[in-house]
Amino acid sequence: MTRCERSKEGIYKIFDKIDSYIEAEKKADSTTLPSGTTEACKSFSEVMYKSTYPSIAKEICENFAKIYKSLNPTLTMTQRGHEYIYHWASLNYWLNAELNKSTFYKNICVKEFYNNMENYINDILNYSVLMKDEIFDINKDELDKIHILFNLYSNYHGIIKNDVIVCKKENICLDYYRKCFQEYKNGIIMCPKYDTDFCKELQKFQEKYEKIKNPEPLTNIYDYNIIKPLPSHEEALQEYLSELKRKKITIATISVICSMFGIILILFCLYKFTPFGKWLPINKKNQEKRHAMKEKMYNFIDNSNEYSTYNEYTPYRFGYSST
Repeated sequence: MTRCERSKEGIYKIFDKIDSYIEAEKKADSTTLPSGTTEACKSFSEVMYKSTYPSIAKEICENFAKIYKSLNPTLTMTQRGHEYIYHWASLNYWLNAELNKSTFYKNICVKEFYNNMENYINDILNYSVLMKDEIFDINKDELDKIHILFNLYSNYHGIIKNDVIVCKKENICLDYYRKCFQEYKNGIIMCPKYDTDFCKELQKFQEKYEKIKNPEPLTNIYDYNIIKPLPSHEEALQEYLSELKRKKITIATISVICSMFGIILILFCLYKFTPFGKWLPINKKNQEKRHAMKEKMYNFIDNSNEYSTYNEYTPYRFGYSST
């Protein structure tokens, strides 16, 4: 582990209230920032990250404030509030994800970045300085797993929300199903057993997915019989190994073709541009043919000269035969 990574229990708490987080993230772009946020974020970025693209730090700061307000519109969240732990789990995931995807900030500790930012915005967002390490660095492997779960639920919400089918066209619904299937496959391959927090969350999603395969009441938007069940660990692993084998065969085939092309190109260059080409059998045969043709031409010319005469008074040569 690096100095920043600090996996903690409870990093999957976000999925206890994932519906709220997905809705908050959707609304965040249209959320109005509290007064003074832009100025505070600008000061934070120029003071703390002046030499590291401060505009990016400012944008992350402003977006953090939007997510916070979207989760807590009244700005009255306290440590005693019922939603407190879930909201901060969501904010922690969001900040880890944002910094991780930034080329210039991915190596900065999330905890350090947050502590610097908090000094500028906590009064504006009306919350006390955190005391329980609600923001911390999530191990990269765990963050990738959370991404998988978040993508699963995002696609799930494209199909059904509040127990009602919300996708209105068959092709749109089926596209969400395909994305769920693929993302679940990426996750289940890591779960031979449901014995980790990630795998337990994956199992919860699988149970929800079964419900949308057979929704009540049924709709006529699409044919439910064509919806594939989510793959098991064994099925996902088998498909992965088969795909890996196909890739290896493809790479080997391309390598052979490239090698053959390289050999042919080298031989062509040797044949065309070096003395080595003279020693090739096909070249020797061509040389022998050309030599034989030259000899025939010389013999023909010599034989013709025996029958030709030259008239010094005329500029022409005539063949002459006395009878």
